[in-house]
Amino acid sequence: MEHIAAIMVLVGCMQTTEACREVPAPTVAFETVDECRELLSPAIEATAETFKHAYGACAEVDPALFVEDASIEWRVTAPGRLRVEVKVDDGSYTVAARHDSAKARK
Repeated sequence: MEHIAAIMVLVGCMQTTEACREVPAPTVAFETVDECRELLSPAIEATAETFKHAYGACAEVDPALFVEDASIEWRVTAPGRLRVEVKVDDGSYTVAARHDSAKARK
């Protein structure tokens, strides 16, 4: 069984960061954060072909906890960075503690 240590989240915005939506990532789950980071920039560039603003992040996930029901929450911050949090659905604690962001513009 594969252990998931990171997920990729891509977000595209047509005009402002107020009108954004999640975009399917070419690969969602990774065994290491480094594997996710290797594919992040090309995925953001591909998203930027469709959207005025494209954002992406690799969020670390504790492999032992990912089997639980979890939700992924994201937001684009004022400086234009994507923040991603993976939370256990009961809301008791955050699973992902580190967020790496990148941004590309068309």
